[in-house]
Amino acid sequence: MADVMEERIRSIQRCAGWCFVLGSILVGIAILLHPAFPEVNRTNLVLSQITKTSGESWMQLHALMIVGFFLVTVGFSALAFLLHLKGSSGSASIVATSALLGGTLWIAFLCAEIYPYQFLANLYGVDPGGATMLFSIIWFWKLGAFVVAGICEFLAVFFVGLAAAKREVVPAWLGLLGALLALIGTLYYAMEFWLSTATGAAIQPMQSPIARYAIGLPLQLWLAAVGALLLREYFASAPIKRLAPARSGGAPGPKAGEAPQKPAPPPQIYPG
Repeated sequence: MADVMEERIRSIQRCAGWCFVLGSILVGIAILLHPAFPEVNRTNLVLSQITKTSGESWMQLHALMIVGFFLVTVGFSALAFLLHLKGSSGSASIVATSALLGGTLWIAFLCAEIYPYQFLANLYGVDPGGATMLFSIIWFWKLGAFVVAGICEFLAVFFVGLAAAKREVVPAWLGLLGALLALIGTLYYAMEFWLSTATGAAIQPMQSPIARYAIGLPLQLWLAAVGALLLREYFASAPIKRLAPARSGGAPGPKAGEAPQKPAPPPQIYPG
């Protein structure tokens, strides 16, 4: 039974490690390459800037982000199962729920931008007003969904950091650092949302330099570090093949399927 549990833990470490490392790299590249829009609430300017970019690069960037967020979500789900095995079932439930909800919102609204791009770009050249109206519907729903998705991801990082440090899945300083970054990100998003309620303005999580370079990129580096540690533990705990002990000298044992032979009775000695 112990061997089965050890193999489960090693399998989780391999899955979560590779997903965190690869996913954080892809999301980090997307954060660096994503265009910055000066006024996210003026959708006509945003759509005009989008239509001036290359359609292939826009679709490739979003495909990159979709794959990155998918891998990170799988990594969180695997790590939540590991925390459950370690005894932190409550934190594992919050991590899994938050990661799945946040990842679903990210992937769904990023997919919504891939294929309508060319349609909106062509329509903008014919009817800018109609294209802007259709784009506004997607754009404002997307910005609101990204705020919820970002807070869900921060919650997942916060509880992963605390529980993983407590259960010694990662070093204590690394777990607490992730929890601190997640707390800062949650407060920043909540403050931006609260300030926007007075004017009804939408916020774009990836537009602010603070959100991109002071919160987003450090979190991706943190995920990469956690993934690297999990992979190191996986390779360091490679199972050692044990050789079966050799039989002691003497008569060979019975073959498979054969009943063991009874020892012969001792010879009887009669007097006289």
